[in-house]
Amino acid sequence: MIERYETLVPVDVTSSMSKGTVLEYDSTNHYYKPYSAGTPAGILMEDVSSGQDPAMAKVLFAGIVYEDEISGTVTEDLKAALRQVGIFIEKRETIL
Repeated sequence: MIERYETLVPVDVTSSMSKGTVLEYDSTNHYYKPYSAGTPAGILMEDVSSGQDPAMAKVLFAGIVYEDEISGTVTEDLKAALRQVGIFIEKRETIL
């Protein structure tokens, strides 16, 4: 079983972000921001408000996450990119 690794890190608070947002690291500003064109680095584990103080939030950096826990569209390319950093996206199986 793969253990989840979560920790508090600095995040961009110029706008609100919802739990499940895929993040990338901004090496210029030294915080995590919503993934756009860089390399995905983690998944936000709590909602972040615009202007939040302190600008810290819990982020998952390794482990298994279910598709329905991700905010936005989950593509095969996103799954492959996240696997490279140790985050594995799986479909939740319902047992009847």
